[in-house]
Formats: sequence, structure tokens, C-alpha cells
Amino acid sequence: MGGSFTKEIVRWLHITGGMILFAYVYTPLVENPFFAGATKNVIFPGLALTGLLMWQWPILRGLFRRKD
Repeated sequence: MGGSFTKEIVRWLHITGGMILFAYVYTPLVENPFFAGATKNVIFPGLALTGLLMWQWPILRGLFRRKD
């Protein structure tokens, strides 16, 4: 699995999470306790994690690169 493929997966996870968060904010799904809990405890932290990962990708890639 190459670096660009991983980057695309992270990007699409972030976009999908953003759409779910958009649905949480702008629809009446807030009243559904399962959806509200999942959004607060899974989706929002996942968005933060993928956002940080995309932001710091060059630095992280340099840290995990082998030094021969």
C-alpha cells in the first residue's frame, strides 16, 4: 500500500465524517440518541484525528521512513 493510496483513504474518511457531522448539525437526527452518541464519541474525534493526520502527513512520513 503506497503513500498516495493511504493519503486518499484518510482524505475520504475525513470527507465522509464531515458529511455525517453536517447531517448531525442540520437535520433532526440530533434527537436520535444512538446517532447523537455515535457522532459525539466516534465521528468528531475521528474527524480531528484525520484532520491532524492530513495536516502533519509530511512530518509523520519522515518519522516513519527507514534510515539505512
